[in-house]
Amino acid sequence: MEGEIILKGLGLLGFGLLFVWLGVSGWRHRREERISLIEAAILKAGGDEEPLPHNRWDRAMAYVQPVLFLTFGPLMILGGVAVLSLLGE
Repeated sequence: MEGEIILKGLGLLGFGLLFVWLGVSGWRHRREERISLIEAAILKAGGDEEPLPHNRWDRAMAYVQPVLFLTFGPLMILGGVAVLSLLGE
């Protein structure tokens, strides 16, 4: 039972740190033009085609995703610390 709680607490901490890292990285590079790995593989297999230009949705998601990562990352870290601190009682 305690092993499961420790694993869940460490999992929350790990995913929280990952989300914070992805949020900071995404915010830092939000204005850069990038394509996904799937789109790059499709373009590579299809020949010498250029990627499609970003539309309004893509530009909005470049701002929304890092904000969500930076919102939920610290919450997950806080939850992981809370779960691990309750283990000592």
